[in-house]
Amino acid sequence: MNFSEQPPSKQWAALKFRGEKLAEVWFKPEGEPLALRFRIPENSFQIPGMDQRLTTANLLKAVGIAPEEVESCRHGNVSPFGLNGSDPQLKNPLPQPPHDVTHLDVYVRLKPPPQAVARNESGELDIALAKWQDLEARWKVILGLEATMETLRISMDGLQAEMEASLKRMLTSEEKLHALAADVAQWNKAKSRIRYALPKAKEFIHRATWAKGTPERKRLDEVFKNPIGAPLPQMDQVQEELEIWRKGRQVLSAQGMTVYQECKIISLDVQEALRRLQSNAAARASKKKGATGVKGKSF
Repeated sequence: MNFSEQPPSKQWAALKFRGEKLAEVWFKPEGEPLALRFRIPENSFQIPGMDQRLTTANLLKAVGIAPEEVESCRHGNVSPFGLNGSDPQLKNPLPQPPHDVTHLDVYVRLKPPPQAVARNESGELDIALAKWQDLEARWKVILGLEATMETLRISMDGLQAEMEASLKRMLTSEEKLHALAADVAQWNKAKSRIRYALPKAKEFIHRATWAKGTPERKRLDEVFKNPIGAPLPQMDQVQEELEIWRKGRQVLSAQGMTVYQECKIISLDVQEALRRLQSNAAARASKKKGATGVKGKSF
């Protein structure tokens, strides 16, 4: 029977030599599907000529296991040692148990069968592939947020120039002469709000520009430009970094949108106040000219 098909033992099974019990074996102890234990009583070592026959290789042979299938082995209180299948330690005579011990315990661990290894590697590959696809999806979300931020930065840049121009705008002598005091006051009040909004716009433009040039951002970019196989723990680390990066992008993008909307409203208010001032000033100038023309007529 193949060892993988061997059911776990429920009791010790005797191994005999010329009709006499020489040792006992227990398959798959304590839920270990690739292990077995041998128990050799102290009196077996007293059988004439048996001390040289009591080797791990002969015990394994008795249960149909080849030395090449062994991964590691230990006996008594000796630390387990790894094997390569042809290790001579398997053929060395086992030591007798101490005088106060009735049995020598031999613990053997077998190598996983090749098909199991293949399944394991395939499973790890599937996990790694799924993990990488998840990382790529997260990266695409970040790229989308960054594209939105870049569009917002460009719009904010133009809006900043527009607000700075409005802040520097002075009334012409004609506008000063004919403008209503209330309109001038409303226009100046609207312009004063620009002084509070401009620093916010500049800060967002700076942060949005700086964010894409950080060493961390460049490193992540390289990871996805030149994908290479990486252990799952490293992928987990990249996932954590992407999550931090995504949240940061979402916060910055939301802040930028809030600032942009505030600046846009202020800029429109300033332009509207100026148009009203100019319209009323032009109407007053026209009215004054009309009045002067009437007074100058003679009958």
